[in-house]
Amino acid sequence: MSSLSTKFLEVRLNQRAWGKTLVWLGVFAWLPFFYLVSLGREVSIFPFLAVHLSGVLGGSWLLSDANKKAGIVRSKHGGKRRLVGRIMIYLGVLAWVPYLYLTRSLGQDVEIRPFLIAHLTGVLGGAAVRASIELERVFKKGDASQ
Repeated sequence: MSSLSTKFLEVRLNQRAWGKTLVWLGVFAWLPFFYLVSLGREVSIFPFLAVHLSGVLGGSWLLSDANKKAGIVRSKHGGKRRLVGRIMIYLGVLAWVPYLYLTRSLGQDVEIRPFLIAHLTGVLGGAAVRASIELERVFKKGDASQ
């Protein structure tokens, strides 16, 4: 392997590591928020939301970009499940639209819990569906080598 291709591979792996790190930081940004709320403090949601969105969206972009530049092409395997997973994730994110409309546009005091449950169900369920495709692909590849 040439020095240039080795360098390219190192950059892609580094970019993937940063992407995964940013996604997890974005997810775990809520831990201090929930801790402060559990102590009974009034805390603004916006700084935590900004860190969450920056981490999750930025990390996802880095991972996707690293895959494209490394030439990792998604196979046709699991196409329908991949679509279902993507739709679940989008619906989980869109669960916040009615909440924001009710609270920001109409000024109503609305319980956040049902919207959070819908968000987490969609996003985590969709991520699990997408992960099942990758796990199946890895295990089938392992079976083919035996």
